[in-house]
Amino acid sequence: MKRISQSLLLAALLLTSCDNVVFDNPQPVDGKSISNLNNAFPGIFISSDNDTLTITKNTISLGSGNKFTVTGTLGKNLDVREYSNGFVVNLSESVKGRLVWIAYLFKLSNDSLFISFSDINPNKLAEIEKGIANIVPYENINNENKENSKIILKPRNSAEFDKLVNAGIFNKTFTMRMERPKP
Repeated sequence: MKRISQSLLLAALLLTSCDNVVFDNPQPVDGKSISNLNNAFPGIFISSDNDTLTITKNTISLGSGNKFTVTGTLGKNLDVREYSNGFVVNLSESVKGRLVWIAYLFKLSNDSLFISFSDINPNKLAEIEKGIANIVPYENINNENKENSKIILKPRNSAEFDKLVNAGIFNKTFTMRMERPKP
């Protein structure tokens, strides 16, 4: 049951891009963008409940059976950058007409792809704000009720992004296994 809910959570996050912690630019800001996703992620990945992550040279698509598919395309709504021993997959979103980025940490180990992301309860945003106040500049975005609904993080370099990672901003991890390598 836990695996199903994690898989559905990942699909929902990628589909709706409703994360409460976003970035003002693709991360890490001084990281090198990659132009061929096949070099980074050689294969097709599948979750325990058969959600499929398909990676082509220019796109990453998450499909959940025949129900839906969401696709990120390099140069449009997707930017992938090298980071540590993996990559940061950045998907764009519009918040009040402003372009922001949702970051996912992708790490490939043997035949498993580990995807870490922020899944912060809206009621915990004030706690997160206190934790990041001395790490990076940030901005609050309020909803129509004047309540804090998003935090836009503004790391200026990889060192600040590292501090956010170490502070636990990416608090959830989901695993997919390689179904088959790219030819």
